[in-house]
Amino acid sequence: MAEVMGMTDATIELTPLAATVRSALAQKVRQQVRPTDGGLYGWRPRYDERVVAVAGLTGSVGATMVSLALASAAALRGPARIIECAPPSRSGLTAAAAAELGTGRGGWARGQREGVTLIRRSSTSLFDAGPPPPEQDGTFTVLDVGDLPTGRPGEQCIAADVADGWVLVARASVPCLRQLELVLDLGLAHNPTLAIVGTSPRRWSRRLASAIQPRTRALLESGRVVTFRPDRRLALTGLTPDPLPRHIAASARTLLTILEGLPQ
Repeated sequence: MAEVMGMTDATIELTPLAATVRSALAQKVRQQVRPTDGGLYGWRPRYDERVVAVAGLTGSVGATMVSLALASAAALRGPARIIECAPPSRSGLTAAAAAELGTGRGGWARGQREGVTLIRRSSTSLFDAGPPPPEQDGTFTVLDVGDLPTGRPGEQCIAADVADGWVLVARASVPCLRQLELVLDLGLAHNPTLAIVGTSPRRWSRRLASAIQPRTRALLESGRVVTFRPDRRLALTGLTPDPLPRHIAASARTLLTILEGLPQ
């Protein structure tokens, strides 16, 4: 029988082995190049560290602003820090620090402002390197985990038991309400509290109110909802070393009070 495309019997016998090797190498490459915005892989907080995860339901919804405001409110009572999981190209904290403290182990950049330590990824960040441990006992840590992967329900941003509670950040819009219902239905967030960037639910139009679905309605009726009024300056400049607007700081203090009342 003529050889097909130059393949010999010995080559045919080695084909399954070669396919296995190729598959293993491909899997290794996929693991090495996986994106850094998927969360903190295998990271565990310190035993005395309280962690609250903040996630946006859509992109550019204001999750980093809420995270920083929450950490700033917590810093009035004790040590606090914010850890941003996003890659450098999507960081909202690039210009937020009043003082840059350099880059530490694993490529995590550190900054400081108003008693809050800012920890974010740098261009030299390693894929799986966890953030540095807190420098003080009893630190309140806010994890800005970015967007929840609702398209991949089996994949979590962080381990389910890492965060004591979740803050879901949404705009007052029909698409965000649809996404919120999906997140609540999938159970991706433990002990969820809702942060609305926009108008208060009491002032929603009939069309917007009609988009509220059962799980979202139950969350709204639970009282675990805080409204953050938009700010024109922040919308223009993004987060800077300047103090946050008073109305945003006040909303963050209300949010912190709600979170402190949740079971840990």
